[in-house]
Amino acid sequence: MNLLSKSRLSAVSSSAAVRNLPRSFNACCNAPLHSTRETTIMSDLSNPSAFTIPLALTAHRRAKDFQRRHSTPSVQKRVYLNTLAVYAGATHLEMCGYEVELNHSYSHDPAQQTLMNVADIWVAEVGRLECRPVLPGENTLSVPAEVMGDRVCYLAIQLDDSLRHATLLGFAIPLLASTQSITLIPLSDLQSPEELGTFLEKKIAGSIPVQLSRWLQQTTETGWQTVSDALAELTAPSPAFAFRGSSATDAETETHPIPSIGQTKSVTLGSGEDAVTVSLLVGLIPQAQDDIEVWVQISPAANQARLPSALQLAILDDSNTAVMQAEARDTEAIQLKFVAAIAEQFSVRITLGDQSFTARFEV
Repeated sequence: MNLLSKSRLSAVSSSAAVRNLPRSFNACCNAPLHSTRETTIMSDLSNPSAFTIPLALTAHRRAKDFQRRHSTPSVQKRVYLNTLAVYAGATHLEMCGYEVELNHSYSHDPAQQTLMNVADIWVAEVGRLECRPVLPGENTLSVPAEVMGDRVCYLAIQLDDSLRHATLLGFAIPLLASTQSITLIPLSDLQSPEELGTFLEKKIAGSIPVQLSRWLQQTTETGWQTVSDALAELTAPSPAFAFRGSSATDAETETHPIPSIGQTKSVTLGSGEDAVTVSLLVGLIPQAQDDIEVWVQISPAANQARLPSALQLAILDDSNTAVMQAEARDTEAIQLKFVAAIAEQFSVRITLGDQSFTARFEV
C-alpha cells in the first residue's frame, strides 16, 4: 500500500482555557501563552510510529480566539477541542502533501460553530474530511448527526491529557444518515492511519465508488449538486438538468415515473480551445425488493445546444465490461436506464476521441 508520510514532530507546551475538563487538561490550560515557543515540524519518512502531532502555540491561540466568540461553556469546550483536532488533522495532511483550505471549512466559521458540532477541513481535490477529537480513556469515535453528510471520511484524533499532543488513530468511511444525535464507532473498527493515503489517492483518482444509497438519505456527494441546487444557479431553464421524458403528461408519468432523486456534475473532456464540457445527471427511482432504477443522462453544458456527434456514453459492470452504450450523433442528450441491486457496482464512462471520464458508483 502507499503509506502516508510519517512525521516525527518535536513537542511544544500549550495553553488553553477550556471549561469543565479533567484536572490534567486544566493544568495545561493555565500555562501562560508567552512561556511557550513554537517548534519546527520535521518529516521523517523512516519513522513508522510518528502519527503524533504537537499542538503548537498557533493551535491554542486559534482555539482560544474561537472560544472567546462563544458564551456558553459547553460550546466553548466543544469549539476548543474541535479546533485542536482540526489543527492536528490539517497539519498531518499538509505534511503529506495535500492542500488544506481552512477558509472553506465550516469549523472556522463562528456561526457554524454555534449551530453545529463541526470539526471539518476542506482538502483540495478530495473534499471535506471530519476531524473528530477523542479524549483519553475513550474507546469510541463520536460522530454527530450533523456531520454525516458530505464527508469523505472521519479522522479519529486523540488528544492527550495535557493538550500538548494529538495522535491520528485511524479513520472511518462515511456513515448513512442516522436518527441518533451521536453515532459511536468503536476505535477497534477504524481503518489504520497507514491506509489513509491510499484511500485519499483513490478518491482523487475516482476509483472509490459514489455511494448512491447516501443520495436516498438526501446527502449531496462531494463534487456533485442536487438538481434543485443546479437549477437555482441558472438564470434560464436548461435541458442539462431535466431527464428526457420529464415533459410527459401526468398519465404517462404515473406509468413511467421520472426520477425524483438526482444529482449532477460538470465533466470537461480535453483542455484549452478543444475542451468540451457536458453535464452528467444521475437519477434514482427506488423499486421493490431493494432494487434501484438508475437513469444516466449526458446533456450539453448550459451554453451549448447539442452534444458533439462523436461523444459516447457507456455503462460498465464491476469487471469494467461495457454492458450498455450509446453515441450522441449530434443529439440534445444521451440517456440510459437500467435496474441495479443493492451493493451492486457499476461505472459510467464518457468518451470523446482520445479523452474520457469515468465515475464509479455503488447502489
